[in-house]
Amino acid sequence: MPPRPVDDRRLRSWIASAGAARLLPPRLTGRATPTEHATLLSSVDLAPGSALALAGVGDATVVVPVTREAGEVRRADAGDGVFEAIASLVRDGEPIGPLVPTRLADVPAAAGERGIEVDQSNDSVAVGERVIVKLFPHAADGPQPGEDLPAHLAAVGSTDLPAPYGSVRWRRPDGSSLLVATVTAYLPEARDGWAWFLDLAVEAVASGDMAPSLAASEACGRLVGRLHLALATPSAVLGPEPVHTVIAGSYAAAAGSLLAEALTVTGGGEGERLAALAPRIATAFSGFDDVGHTPVQRIHGDLHVGQILAGPHGYAVTDFDGDPLAPASERTARQPAARDVAAFVRSLDHLGRLAQRRIAGADDAAERWIEAVRARFLDAYSSTLMGDGRAQLFDGRLLGPFEVLQECHEYVYAARYLPRWLPIPDLAMPRLLEEVVR
Repeated sequence: MPPRPVDDRRLRSWIASAGAARLLPPRLTGRATPTEHATLLSSVDLAPGSALALAGVGDATVVVPVTREAGEVRRADAGDGVFEAIASLVRDGEPIGPLVPTRLADVPAAAGERGIEVDQSNDSVAVGERVIVKLFPHAADGPQPGEDLPAHLAAVGSTDLPAPYGSVRWRRPDGSSLLVATVTAYLPEARDGWAWFLDLAVEAVASGDMAPSLAASEACGRLVGRLHLALATPSAVLGPEPVHTVIAGSYAAAAGSLLAEALTVTGGGEGERLAALAPRIATAFSGFDDVGHTPVQRIHGDLHVGQILAGPHGYAVTDFDGDPLAPASERTARQPAARDVAAFVRSLDHLGRLAQRRIAGADDAAERWIEAVRARFLDAYSSTLMGDGRAQLFDGRLLGPFEVLQECHEYVYAARYLPRWLPIPDLAMPRLLEEVVR
């Protein structure tokens, strides 16, 4: 007997009794999980026995994949068919109730599901080893960078990302809509930079042979340069004037607030050492006020080595959802390209710190590696912009202040979500300040 549609009464009861933590992917439990009572707002059957539900949890709206099993409702996992059904929805291009797909390219037929277990704030599943379906558990109104940036890049002909196939939005009665999922190409054998680049870093620090990691750093510099050039190109998605100008000093207040938050949430010896560095960090942030006007454009917004996939396809940048700690208004705002560049070079530094912690007596070798790959990345990035005649997109005067800002972000992220990461900014911040604040 085929499975029956999900019963709305049972679903409502399960949503109310499950608690917010059980509505989210298990790895997100504890990451600022809402604790208020959950209520069913709406649901859509995707296929017999599977559905998507919208749950209200306080002020938050949570998207929940659900399945019916032995008469009971539970959160769907990879293998239950919900993600395959989302891919089919985009492939068909026809709405199902309030679920409205946007198709950017033909979606290959695919069956079977495998969860992608990486550190992320969303829920990604490989369907048939051909398609990646990313579900956004924390739904938000309005434009979202994970949807519009890949659409823009496809429109201007960029091939430096997994091919975007489309997205799904939940249209509400008031005319607003929530981004539910995106569908992109699966890149076989791809590894993210926290794996492949870390291997290169450890090998270089241990052996002294930097050639492979320098080549990789150069490739990443050119990739990020092409990304920023593409994001600064007009399209129907981002409009005819993608680059504007702002006063750089406008970033100083947000930087000060982030420092205050980092000081509040960071405890122990790391917190004491950060407090001792706070006056120099504030001095670094005064660099924003020294710049004056600077160009801004759409940027990746959460750019680090982990967003660079490497494999038989070469290199590709992924995960355009932006800073998971930032509101959508900030993630969709135009910002200096230097912010992406700063975040990426900080992640290169962090690779070196990880290698330093793994190899006894490698402090000096790690410092040399960090300096070398950083220089190679920046040179390749700048050369790519200059080769296109748009070197002005990168305001190098902002690099230092944004690097310090990013390191403050690392403290907050570690304190809130990943405590084992805290030793990395604790190692990195003093050395960074030696370079930025002289």
